[in-house]
Amino acid sequence: MDERARKLALNEAFFRDVNERINDQLEVWGHGAPEAVEYLCECSNSLCTFKMELTPAEYEHVRSNGEWFAIVPDHALPEIEDVVERHDGYWVVSKRGETGEYVAALDPRAS
Repeated sequence: MDERARKLALNEAFFRDVNERINDQLEVWGHGAPEAVEYLCECSNSLCTFKMELTPAEYEHVRSNGEWFAIVPDHALPEIEDVVERHDGYWVVSKRGETGEYVAALDPRAS
């Protein structure tokens, strides 16, 4: 994996970590299982400030794979990822090759 791909992957892993903290706080805030939650776009653009709404079940589905990220539609970066699902309001992308292995290792849910 080249340095550019590593940096782009780190940006996405950072946004995933922020979204994990948002998800963790749902119970602390006493919201139970809301219909939808605003999460940050997990694209590779470190300056992206877009948000998207996912239900807790949709978020858990994305998080079921350490190589997957939820992004705002059209924020995919084809040189390092593939769009694996398209939904209203968000897409799911999967990192491939060494980049995929790298972000999976950075997954806070990895055991």
